[in-house]
Amino acid sequence: MDIVTNDEYIGDSRLAEWYFKSRDGYELDSFSLGYFLKDLGDFVVVKTIDLNGALDTVTAFLKSDILEIRYETAYTDMLNSYIEQNMESNLYDPYHLMNQWDTFNANTIQQVLLNCFEAEKVISVCVLEGEYVEHGKIVLLTDNVMTLNESEYLADLNEHENCNTTIRINKTTEINFLSKNNHLYEQYLLKKPESNNK
Repeated sequence: MDIVTNDEYIGDSRLAEWYFKSRDGYELDSFSLGYFLKDLGDFVVVKTIDLNGALDTVTAFLKSDILEIRYETAYTDMLNSYIEQNMESNLYDPYHLMNQWDTFNANTIQQVLLNCFEAEKVISVCVLEGEYVEHGKIVLLTDNVMTLNESEYLADLNEHENCNTTIRINKTTEINFLSKNNHLYEQYLLKKPESNNK
C-alpha cells in the first residue's frame, strides 16, 4: 500500500482512498474513494466513486482538510474491478458527468463556480463549521461569497419556509460541482411546470 500525506498526490491518476479531518466531534475521519482530476490552488478536484464502482461526483476538496491518500489497497483493488465491469456495461457514468466537467475548462475555483452559475447547475457545499450540506443553484456569486437558492431546493422536500444562505468560499471544505443526485434533481426541475417561470 502506498500512503501519501502531502502534495505528492497532485497529478497521480490512480484510484485512491482519500481521508479528511473529522468535523463536529466525530471520532472517525471523513473518507472518499476517487481519482485526482485537477489542482485548483487551495482545492483539489476529485472524481469520486460510489460503493458500486460508478462515478458519483466531481468534487473540490479543501487541500488543508486532507489527512492522507492511500493507493493500491485491497479496497481500491476491489473497486477497480467493479469500475471495469461498469465501464464494460456502460454503467460507469450514465449521466455523462465527465462530459459536463470537460466543458467547464476552468483553472480556478471561482471560474468553476461561475460555470456552474451560468449553466444553472445544482451544487452541494459543505462548510468548515457544521455538518449540514447546502444544496441549490447559485443565485449570487462574487470573488468571495456565493448564495444558493436553498429555499427553493428545500421547498421540494418539506413544507417549512427556509432562507437562502450566503457562503464564504474560503470557508468551504467540499463543493460537489456535479453529482448523480444533483443531476437527477435538475432533470426533475425541468419537468416541473413552474420551473420555466424561475
